Amino acid sequence: MDLSRRRFLGGTAASAWWATSAARTRALDETARRASSIEGTTLSVTVVRPNGPGYVKLREGPGWPTVVRSELRELDTARDTRRRAVAAFAHLTDVHLIDAQSPGRVEFLDGLGEPFTGAYRPQETLTTQVQASMVQRLVDLQRAPITGRRLDCAVSTGDNIDNCQHNELDWFIGVLDGGTVTANSGDQHRYEGVQATEWGDPRYWHPDGGIADTYLAAGFPTVPGLLDAAIAPHRSPGLDIAWYSTYGNHDGLIQGNVPRSDAFDELLVADFKITDLPHGVSAVTFLAEAIGDTAAIRRRVADGSMPHQSVTADPQRRSLTTQDWVHAHLASTHRPSPAGHGYTEDHLDGRPLSYRFEIAPGVVGISMDTGGYNSGSIGEDQLRFLEATLSAVHSRSFDSSGGEVRSGNDDQLVVLFSHFTSETMTGAPPDPSHPGERRIEGEELVAFLHRWPNLVAWVNGHTHTNEVRPMPDRSGRTGGFWQITTASHVDFPEHARSWSWSTTTTGRCRSSPRWLSTPRRSWPTTTTCPRSGWRRSAGSSPRTVSRRRR
Repeated sequence: MDLSRRRFLGGTAASAWWATSAARTRALDETARRASSIEGTTLSVTVVRPNGPGYVKLREGPGWPTVVRSELRELDTARDTRRRAVAAFAHLTDVHLIDAQSPGRVEFLDGLGEPFTGAYRPQETLTTQVQASMVQRLVDLQRAPITGRRLDCAVSTGDNIDNCQHNELDWFIGVLDGGTVTANSGDQHRYEGVQATEWGDPRYWHPDGGIADTYLAAGFPTVPGLLDAAIAPHRSPGLDIAWYSTYGNHDGLIQGNVPRSDAFDELLVADFKITDLPHGVSAVTFLAEAIGDTAAIRRRVADGSMPHQSVTADPQRRSLTTQDWVHAHLASTHRPSPAGHGYTEDHLDGRPLSYRFEIAPGVVGISMDTGGYNSGSIGEDQLRFLEATLSAVHSRSFDSSGGEVRSGNDDQLVVLFSHFTSETMTGAPPDPSHPGERRIEGEELVAFLHRWPNLVAWVNGHTHTNEVRPMPDRSGRTGGFWQITTASHVDFPEHARSWSWSTTTTGRCRSSPRWLSTPRRSWPTTTTCPRSGWRRSAGSSPRTVSRRRR
């Protein structure tokens, strides 16, 4: 049974139930009765996009009641009175902090169709403000809403930044650590990008007005001063719990797709921004030159055949290596997080960026590296790390042939974290650090994970959707686990999750997901609803928000 909340509420019978006010009210009342506190979460209120083409204002909607999930095992009817919370954590993912002024961004490819769609979002100048608002929500929330257990930690599962840039990573860590963040690059006094009124490009939203762009035609408002406010310093309260980050494809690849190179860095730190393809040059040719032949691009810029705008150069836009990623986390002084937020100096030698950490006493987290060259798979070295780590927290498991293994180790619950989902782990570019290493994709990894009875959940992102999927062990040796996928912070509905794990007096595990709404102050009151995955249909207005290639 593959039942997401969206599919459940989209079914005919479920839709009729949901539309019945009395039924919804009873379900919400029952949820509130069982909860420690529902304030600040979607158990209390949701953000809804009204029907209609083009730009529409968001509105408040009713809360979502809890949904009992019994696909993995039969539930104890007396579980509420026998439940003891053993861990609680917040799940953030796909934050996509964007340097919207970077010369390395290729917004102009968005109009070419697949596979280049999703290169531009009208709200992308506001990503640090959205992240800071979610941090504030977690600070206000403090506890898991159902069990009331204080949150033990927060985990951000990849695509924490958008374009593998130094300044984006500085902003990401700065928001989580707390303090003043200035999401600006290049000129420190003005915005230099495709939404600038003086650039006058009608393909993009110009919040300051003065341009008859396609977004204005779709009903988008003018919001004078928005761009100045977006690049101005703002404060983040910082998390007051430990936080950890998992490596995603946008963290380790340019635009989430292309390996970093010294040649491309020349464009990232350049004093010009390309705004369109030259006449007669295909997107494929342009991208090949951007990756490996920037001299050709500079010649086109110099002779005027490459459409561009002059911008202020900024060396902080250069791309990140995995060593840069680790160094930045080691330099964070945030407490109560452990030094490095899970990363250690051992990760500087080119090994996969995977690690073990303690969520709570008796509950272990494992962060997998499915970013950079690993995007869509893991290697044998990381599989060996998983096997050793899981063996250490299991008294009983199974070998690859199904035989029982007794280790004598103490049992602990395990939660696995990664960026990619099992379904999206379908291949990766060759890793130059491990060119001969066999790659393990999603189906094989799921079979491997079913050898370990204490694994209760695999938490991930990447798809920008909310889904809680049972992953049963068909062999019957283990109870299976839940795959928990959470939506992004850059596309609607902009959710994080609070998760609380409990045991009953019989020792059986229970879990309960709770979505957290981004506070409304994250967005101007007239902002678009950034609905994930919208696509233009025949006769419709331009989509309000596009989604970047993942």
